[in-house]
Amino acid sequence: MEGDGRLAHPIPARLTAAEGRTFGATVGTAFVVLAAILLWRDHMLASRITGVLGGLLLVAALVAPTHLGGVQRAWMAFGLALSKITSPIFMSIVYIGVITPIGILRRNIGRDPLVPVSGPDRSVWVERQPNPPKKMERLF
Repeated sequence: MEGDGRLAHPIPARLTAAEGRTFGATVGTAFVVLAAILLWRDHMLASRITGVLGGLLLVAALVAPTHLGGVQRAWMAFGLALSKITSPIFMSIVYIGVITPIGILRRNIGRDPLVPVSGPDRSVWVERQPNPPKKMERLF
């Protein structure tokens, strides 16, 4: 299932009333809050659109929560498509902005984690007992 573009758990066409209420209330509230932020920032058209969508979802969560299965499927498909775009961008930024500078810094300092550190107290050799312990004589 990994990476084939489908959701791990398919969403049924009809949700239970509790699932529909939870989805509608959560996403509807998020849209209403976003509409309030957009209104505060003087984006009137976007505020109206998100406010109407949020209000419709909140009303549907109260009136007909079992009919929100298609909306939830579309919402989850949108989230999946969005993650296929944002995840590689975010991981590239982390790799280029964090991991690469640390590697360059360690290389310039002269520290290589693949080369063992030698010295009088440090050794790559592991001390072993000449004979195996008694408990390893009869393994089975």
